[in-house]
Amino acid sequence: MMNVKNIIEKYKTPFYLYDISLLKERTDLMRKYLPDIGLCFAMKAAPVLAGFISDMVDRLEVCSPGEFEICIRQGVKPEKLLISGVNKTYESIMRTLTLGEGKCIYTIESEDQFRLLDRAAGDTGHILKCYIRLSSGNQFGVDKVTLEKLIESVNSSDNLNLAGIHFFSGTQKTLKRISSELSELKTYGSELREKYNRDFCLEFGPGIGTDYFGSGENDGRTAEILHAEEQLDGLAKIVEETGIGDIFKNITFEYGRFIAAPAAKYYTGVADIKSTFGTNYAILEGGIHQLTYYGSMAGMKVPYIDVIKMSANDDTLSDDVKTSSDSGSTKADKLTQDSGSTDETAEYVLAGSLCSVNDILVRKAVLPELKKGDVLSFDLAGAYALTEGIALFLSRDLPAILIRDNDDIRIIRDHIETNPINDGSAVITEKSL
Repeated sequence: MMNVKNIIEKYKTPFYLYDISLLKERTDLMRKYLPDIGLCFAMKAAPVLAGFISDMVDRLEVCSPGEFEICIRQGVKPEKLLISGVNKTYESIMRTLTLGEGKCIYTIESEDQFRLLDRAAGDTGHILKCYIRLSSGNQFGVDKVTLEKLIESVNSSDNLNLAGIHFFSGTQKTLKRISSELSELKTYGSELREKYNRDFCLEFGPGIGTDYFGSGENDGRTAEILHAEEQLDGLAKIVEETGIGDIFKNITFEYGRFIAAPAAKYYTGVADIKSTFGTNYAILEGGIHQLTYYGSMAGMKVPYIDVIKMSANDDTLSDDVKTSSDSGSTKADKLTQDSGSTDETAEYVLAGSLCSVNDILVRKAVLPELKKGDVLSFDLAGAYALTEGIALFLSRDLPAILIRDNDDIRIIRDHIETNPINDGSAVITEKSL
């Protein structure tokens, strides 16, 4: 057990705390339910985890030149990188070829991307492994007619080697929808195999859901794990029932949120407490610029929240969050870290520090009576919260990032001022010139 108050006093809130053991637990759980399915991490969900997770998964999906640079700095092997995204340029492809020595895998999302990849591979003498992305009806990938034209083009190329089909349609999907998609992919895969007399691999994004706002008697961590096991069990049954493995020779499932969400908590201090027209407001250091929950309905739903009373005596960092949401409110009687807690609770609007009426994290949170200086810990904050918020709005500092690896906690990013970025006075690097 670790002294959470000492951590807060040393590193100062707000900060994200990523736990590598939880990351390992999640990937091990996924391997348990789907041992014959490859595992890909969509690193856009949490780029900070790239170096830590690379040995736990089969590959990482990279969707931008910046994400590629992160992987290279973190020592991720190039052969583990799937270079995806709709905006590939000749220059960005050449950069990946130079640093990755032609070992990365690439998606083809348009006929122009085919030409760029073919040209870059020819210029460098590499033969590139590729997937053609099938669109689900949006700007990503291509339709079936174009996909089959691209199959012909890749087959005719001396520089590209076609591995298979890539398909992803969104996040927080139901098992019913996943089953429908895999059934359709099986049918189409069978048609392709017969037409081209060859086997294809499949890179598929299930987009299974994360239980951000569970209800019931279980604490937050337990509820999320139970939900995850239910989803994985259902997914394993779908794989078996659809017989997708009979059509595609190798299958990899790609996840982002489902892997990263349970790996981190977000800690933010209570900056002010006030009552206005009979409504209690807790003004927090951080808000929607630092924490986002998919499907929160602008704060109408309540995530798992823990309270740390900085003036009380309990000082341990529990591995289990015992706060749960129930009918739109947190359960105060299940709080850990609420040392010296009483039975007194109050209902709060949890608002951030931005000058915007939209900066509401939770509209109705029932918590032990809060005081200025208390700290709230939001669970399941590992996916997208770090990067998806409007971080530059109002020139607030970026939170610190802490990594917990067993009993070792270290800071990998300190609080960073954003005001030099917003007024143009940030240091200009040679690369930007």
